[in-house]
Amino acid sequence: MKGEMAGESKATAKAHCPNCDGERTCDVHGHIEKKWEWSDDYGNSVYGTDEYSLLECKGCETVFYEKSSMNSENVDYYYDNHGDTQANYGKEKNTYPKPESRTKPAWFDAMSKIDETLQNILDEMYVAYDNRSYILTAVGLRTALDRATEVLGIDASMSFTKKLEALKGGGWIGDTEKQTLEVVTDAGNAAAHRGWKPDDGEIRHLLMAMEVFLQRAFIVGKAALSIKDKIPRRPK
Repeated sequence: MKGEMAGESKATAKAHCPNCDGERTCDVHGHIEKKWEWSDDYGNSVYGTDEYSLLECKGCETVFYEKSSMNSENVDYYYDNHGDTQANYGKEKNTYPKPESRTKPAWFDAMSKIDETLQNILDEMYVAYDNRSYILTAVGLRTALDRATEVLGIDASMSFTKKLEALKGGGWIGDTEKQTLEVVTDAGNAAAHRGWKPDDGEIRHLLMAMEVFLQRAFIVGKAALSIKDKIPRRPK
């Protein structure tokens, strides 16, 4: 891109700022477009365009890279008002650096004081979830549950069934939550060993169930117990 002339306005574009985590108006510092095409000897062909941009958010001034791609296989056909067939090519956009996770609950940072290994497992699990890698997310949920039971003092050599029974016996969970965590365990097993991939709604429900358990077991429960000594005793 050639340097700007004095008084010349810089080109702008709408893009997803990784710092603001939303679409913003950005200055375009550089842009290049690459067209490509592939074909074989049987008459099959695919073509597309990749666009690369160096952008700066006009709000927070973060500089980032964006790649926008389209190809002839990613197309939706529709009829216009005259009945003629039109094509709408979908675009896949990726930015670097990626936005920081907005999925993590507010209490996530407190987990480091409880168990660093458990927090690391959860951190990688949220990265998988944010990137729509739902098989890895399901496996991560099962792994996090396994580690959580160990932190609560349950024998690591037990089967998952025994661990959940121990959680219930210790008063950490009730009947309904035991059944819910059994589903989380089964989902992780199916994803790891049978190639099952949950959809967006299914993985979201599994994640919520796990977060409810972790928050009560490690965050809310401990906070409530810490108040016990501050409550005045009942007079005799």
